[in-house]
Amino acid sequence: MIFQSLISLYDRLVESEQETVPPYGFSVEDIGFVITIDSQGQLIGQPEDLRTQINNTTFDFKTSVVPYTNQVNVRANAAAKTPNFFVDKADYLFGMSENSKRVVYHESFKRLIDDVCGESDDEGVLAVKTFLSAWNPEKAGELTNWREMCGKYGKWVAFRLQGDSGFVHERLEVKRLWAEFVTNKEFTQGVSFLDGEIHDLQPQYAQFKFRSGASLVSFNEVAYESYAKKKGENAPISVEAEFKSSSALKFLLRSKTQQIRIRDETVVFWAERASPVETFFGQIMNPAIEDLTAAIPVQQFLQSISHGVFPNDIEKDKDIRFYILGFSLNKARLALRFWHVCSVSELMSRFKDHFNNLKMEHSDRDILFPGVWHLLNETARDSKGISPLLRGALTRSILCGTPYPQSLYQGVLRRIRADQHINYLRASILKAVLQRNHKKEVSMALDTDRKDIAYILGRLFATLEKTQTDAVNVKATIKDRFFSAASATPASVFPRLIRLSQHHVEKAQYGYLLDKRIAKIMEHIEFFPAHMNLQEQGMFAIAYYHQKNAIAREIENATAKKKTKKMEGEGNESTN
Repeated sequence: MIFQSLISLYDRLVESEQETVPPYGFSVEDIGFVITIDSQGQLIGQPEDLRTQINNTTFDFKTSVVPYTNQVNVRANAAAKTPNFFVDKADYLFGMSENSKRVVYHESFKRLIDDVCGESDDEGVLAVKTFLSAWNPEKAGELTNWREMCGKYGKWVAFRLQGDSGFVHERLEVKRLWAEFVTNKEFTQGVSFLDGEIHDLQPQYAQFKFRSGASLVSFNEVAYESYAKKKGENAPISVEAEFKSSSALKFLLRSKTQQIRIRDETVVFWAERASPVETFFGQIMNPAIEDLTAAIPVQQFLQSISHGVFPNDIEKDKDIRFYILGFSLNKARLALRFWHVCSVSELMSRFKDHFNNLKMEHSDRDILFPGVWHLLNETARDSKGISPLLRGALTRSILCGTPYPQSLYQGVLRRIRADQHINYLRASILKAVLQRNHKKEVSMALDTDRKDIAYILGRLFATLEKTQTDAVNVKATIKDRFFSAASATPASVFPRLIRLSQHHVEKAQYGYLLDKRIAKIMEHIEFFPAHMNLQEQGMFAIAYYHQKNAIAREIENATAKKKTKKMEGEGNESTN
């Protein structure tokens, strides 16, 4: 199903005629450097660096549709005798890799050009042939940026003929020669596992760049092979199907709108036909806060969805299928984390339910529609502490509407106990898990009518803390010292906190009001439980968050009223 869907995507992109995917025998690749030669094959100037450096390990590269085969894609141990056509790494063009000679690489590169081009009289072909024949590998070290060209971030080196704006491999005659060459290549025939028909079979699946090459299907150990079949023979696929599926996946991995990365996990997505949903999905799952221009339409879109209304440009697409593929690197293969297919309307319904579960009162600074990464960040001290399994499990629960992973809930509670801090996102996560997993109704804001003991105790704790901070100026409040114990074993903590609060009531400026609030909350407490389970601890934290916000609003409203009365008084005096 995955391969068939990727093949359909390739065919769709070809029909769009937007040149987003290459024809058979070609691939979109990164070009790091270009060398310019004249018609006599003489080097003109120094190699040009086409890279744009983002940071020490990240570059933006010049991309180009280059001649390419599956054999180059998976050349690995046979690299020396498997050159690419007209554009490749520095080893092949110059016969050197830093200080090491690469004679076999250089000779095989020249031989391929001779085999493909034959007696072609194309000016670009003749210039490259002359350059390669006359080139002395020992001069490579004299080239500007030689180490960078040979290094990890050098990528491929291309030729440019003096006076041309494009590369030599982009010349029409060169592309024609290559297309004719790869079309005439012979393959072993057999039954493809995708359709059960006889086809030319591709012996090995394409690899994708995840720090090192990794394939979606691979048999890199004898233990994974069966019936004496080797590697790709264990899951045979036609040359055409392998090319289309790998080209479509490469397109998705290059896209800035149809793939998201959450640490070492990658999620790609596409629709049955072109739709704005393809653009919105990535921003919904992993919004970029710094890109406000992209965030505004996405938020408007989600606002509409949360009210059960499809925007006009999405309405016509609500019944089409939407595909989501998540994977991460696992040694030499891509580990499939999840594969989900649904209609656009089903997907929007999942988002609506997810964000409704997360709804919680918030400030203007809080993100209204948090992405997966925002939620995961609340479960660990830093990104390295986030479980790889949790990333996939949380994404699946959002997309499928299944219960949230319990480890998400437990991770948030651990972070609250560790730093005694409850923010909007943590409260939202606790609310979402309690609502979806445990069918508990949890309000967005303070619910004074709620009488379950965990909620009451959370409100009481927030009120006792406010009483303390109004009475004395302390760096560490009762929250910093007693929150974990109060939420887990109330009976061991609350009697002491209540006694302490009487001293605070006497010292606070509005102690009598706080005393009334404490008494009103305690009317509903018959006893302090010896222990509260994880669900109750989550409810305690939510109640604390609600009560703190309610108190803050009261203070803001009182301050605003005083300011209004003062302004009215000053206005009356000036009138008199």
